[in-house]
Amino acid sequence: MSEKFTISLKKIIDEFKLEVIYTPKDPAELLIDENDVNRPGLQLMGFYEYFNPERIQIIGKMEFAYLSTIDEKTRKDRLEMLFSQKLTALIIARELPYFSEMLEMAQKYDVPLLRSKESTSNFIAGLIAFLNLNLAPRITRHGVLIEIYGEGVFLTGESGVGKSETAIELVKRGHRLVADDAVEIRKVSNISLVGSSPDNI
Repeated sequence: MSEKFTISLKKIIDEFKLEVIYTPKDPAELLIDENDVNRPGLQLMGFYEYFNPERIQIIGKMEFAYLSTIDEKTRKDRLEMLFSQKLTALIIARELPYFSEMLEMAQKYDVPLLRSKESTSNFIAGLIAFLNLNLAPRITRHGVLIEIYGEGVFLTGESGVGKSETAIELVKRGHRLVADDAVEIRKVSNISLVGSSPDNI
């Protein structure tokens, strides 16, 4: 379960209906492999220790307000320092306006610049959940996965012992079949597993 998974920026754009302000190439070719995000408040003040540019950067009301208080030259310098880190992407929340220096630096350093209509906290929560699900380590196991009263139940055993027949009887009683034969299991957190039918089936 150590394989590194990725998701295209296009899937994120489509999922959250993001406005594309600038992208250096087709978002389907830009891959994300980091499930954490960052609000670069400290970085806009010049602190880059422990900074991870592979995380998607989110500009919210607080960061926007700070950038509005500094003069144009300082703002350009701070944004250049941020964008020069080769960011995966920068997303502006709350449909806030973007500074011309942001677009200039995005184009200079080939950084996707996007915008969301959602509030910062709601967008971050949704994005992290989406990234955790899509980038989660996963394995595929033989069995049948059924949802019974809202809980996932995974039936395993040798071929011919009646797993599918058991599932059919449960479905007749109003429960839901999630996957039969091949089940993909993702570890979305230290306490949560999510099972589904593999995408390639």
